[in-house]
Parts: sequence; C-alpha cells; structure tokens
Amino acid sequence: MNTSKIEIDRIFLCSIDSAKAFVEYNEYTIDPDGEIFQYILQLFARNYDNTDAKKCFFKLDSFIASILPEDATGFDAFVDVIADEMHTLMQDAVDLPSGSGIFVWATVEEQPVIAFFKLNFQKRLACVVDDGTVEFKQRGHLLPTQTQKEYDYFYINIMEHKTWMTDMICHVDNESVNYMAEKILKISLVKSEKEAVKQLQDTVIDTIKECYKEEAPKKVFEYRQSVVDEAEDFGNITPKRIAEVVFADNEEAKAVYQEKLEEREIPKEKPVEVSNKTKRSLKKKQKIVTENGIEILVPIEFLEDKSIFDYKQDSQGGISILIKDAGGQLK
Repeated sequence: MNTSKIEIDRIFLCSIDSAKAFVEYNEYTIDPDGEIFQYILQLFARNYDNTDAKKCFFKLDSFIASILPEDATGFDAFVDVIADEMHTLMQDAVDLPSGSGIFVWATVEEQPVIAFFKLNFQKRLACVVDDGTVEFKQRGHLLPTQTQKEYDYFYINIMEHKTWMTDMICHVDNESVNYMAEKILKISLVKSEKEAVKQLQDTVIDTIKECYKEEAPKKVFEYRQSVVDEAEDFGNITPKRIAEVVFADNEEAKAVYQEKLEEREIPKEKPVEVSNKTKRSLKKKQKIVTENGIEILVPIEFLEDKSIFDYKQDSQGGISILIKDAGGQLK
C-alpha cells in the first residue's frame, strides 16, 4: 500500500503489561514530520496488503460490529474495549508477552480503517509510562523492515465489514488459538489469500500430472497462462471456472479435479479473491529446476511458444527441455 493513499486521523498508544491492574493508554499527538509518526505510517502501509494475513467478513450482529465506532470521534471507546480484552487475555495465556500497543484510525481510499499493532520485545521502540502518560522511547532508526517479526496486528475495514490479521497462535485453556481472532475480536477466520491461491494451484497441477502424463508440462504452462487471464478478467479465481477452461478437453481430468476439490474441502463455486499483489505474482516467470540444480526462468507469455521451448515428460515424470532460441547475453 502506497502511503499517499493513507490518511491517519487518530493514534492511541498503550502499555500492555500483565503485571499491572489495568492498561494505561493515551492519544498520541500527530506530528506528520516526526519519526514516530513515520514509523507508524510505514507500519500501517507495509502490512495493509499482506497476502499472508488471515481474514474474515463479520456480521452486523457480531461482537466486533457491536463495538465499532460510527466515526473517529468514538475511537476512544473502541480502544478501551480492545485494550481491556487484551489485558484480560494475558492473565490466561501462558505465552502471550507483555508489550506495547498502537491503535490507528485511518482513511484508506475514502474508507475508514482501524488497525491495531501489538509490539513484542521491541529493541528499538517501546511504550513506557512516565508520570501517568504513555510515551514512546526509541533507540536507533525506527522504520520497519521486511524481516521484522516483532509485532502482531489486525485491520478492520468498517464499511466492508472485513477484518484481516496475523496468524499469531498462543495457548489459552490448553488450546492453540489465534488470539486476536478468537479471543479479542471473537471471530472465525478463513484461509489467507496466499494459502487459498496456493491450495487451488496445487490441486490443478496435481490433477494435470495425474491425467495428462507426457503432455503434463505443456498443460501446466497452459494453465499458468489461463490463471493469469482469469485473475485479470474477473479479479478472482473460481475453481469451477478453472475446470471449464483448463480441463475442457478431458472429462476424466474434470472428474479427478472435482474429487480433489472435495477431498481438500475447497468450495467449487466460491471465488478466491486476488489482490493486485497476487496478480503481479501470478504473472511472474515460471521457474524450472533441473536434476543437477540448474534453474531456468521463463516469462509466462513464452511458456507455450514452441519456436523457443519444447517440453516432453517421460514415464517416470522427468521433463526434457529443448531450448531452440538461446540467443542473448549473460547477466
């Protein structure tokens, strides 16, 4: 998510310490040029489109809907409820560490979005209570990095009744649970976008390998191009539509594919929504790795170009690759 599309309206900071009787929090005075604000803005933007996030659409009679404020002026009450739920949970969870909390009310592409970040074991940044006021104390540069795994988070799109979050598991009452979903927001999650796309991809490719034998490589590459087109044309990938496009020439493959969908509990009619980030990923080059470790990257649009590549699969599943046009440069 580009930071230019995000307008942060309110921020609350809190210190979440199970040893204390309650959670202390207060509103942060926004300083657009300050390093603390820039850290929070980058944190919000970096995780907003994360395809690994678990997600859920919630109903109007759900707990989460009942505590959502109508606008930013009521954000204080939401912060109070979630901070209290978090503090209560920490008394029961054996592996949920104390930490700092950041609550954000923002407008993203004209829609109100709430975000919460729980920062764990921060070496660079921590909330401390000084004379009754919660403040950030920093050490060194603050901007979050790709490898930083020091926090959990959730986002809530109020207008779309949608929430998404990290899949952070902790143990409560001898059960392993996603604490933010099941204990804080009291919702049930579905697969992340990345998980759903991969599961469907694996099902299609497994069917192709089983039913097309020596023609499997060609069919896999045909499928790769088809799924890119599906995502671009419809903004989603539907298992049923994939069957009609990819397996139109093979009734046996259609039947095998349907069986695999049922075995893996993949709904046939329900589309898998894909973000722009996933669309870009689907368009990436196909990697082919030989037995001796040689890697070949082929642009999707050239996978079926017989004037450049020819593929054959033997009875043991091995693939022979003939590159007919090897002109180019070493890079």
